[in-house]
Amino acid sequence: MRRRLSSACAARTRTRHFGTLLITVLVLAGCGLNLAETPAPTGPLPTALGSLTPAIAETHAALDAALRAGARVGLEDALEAYRPAEPPVLVFAPRAVFKVRLPDDPDRVYVVAYGFPNAAAAAEAGRLAARFYASGPALVQFPADTRFALSQVGEVLVFIAWSPGSTSDQVTAQGAFDVIRAFGEAIAVSP
Repeated sequence: MRRRLSSACAARTRTRHFGTLLITVLVLAGCGLNLAETPAPTGPLPTALGSLTPAIAETHAALDAALRAGARVGLEDALEAYRPAEPPVLVFAPRAVFKVRLPDDPDRVYVVAYGFPNAAAAAEAGRLAARFYASGPALVQFPADTRFALSQVGEVLVFIAWSPGSTSDQVTAQGAFDVIRAFGEAIAVSP
């Protein structure tokens, strides 16, 4: 009798452990945890580059020319800190931060250029970034009316997140956003 009671008790304990494990797995799956993706990086985050890589410098010059021609505004180095929400693939990428020089609202439209070793790496990072910016975790970190544009120029990704409600110069900002969105090879970001 004692042996029978022990095996029944052991069976209940195994069933409880299995049930706990099953619930844990289901909760993690329901939260969208994808263990196959790259884990979030740890360590100090990089700041904007002190000097631009040749690829980022060329992209800056071309984008500045496009903005001057298409929206009649220029692009300048951002002296203040700006770091948008980013997917893990962009966190440690070399970057340069610029701002669009809007006549009436100069501190509202930032552009980030991310550098990669080659065009293939930039394309893969762009694909992952587009998926991130279209997801819930990214969308809750920006105002509800934010519009995203992501494009690739060789080994450089160009990113802008612009909120029409946060600028007083909406017409000029919209023109600049449209130029940046059409710059390079566009990567679709749609929630």
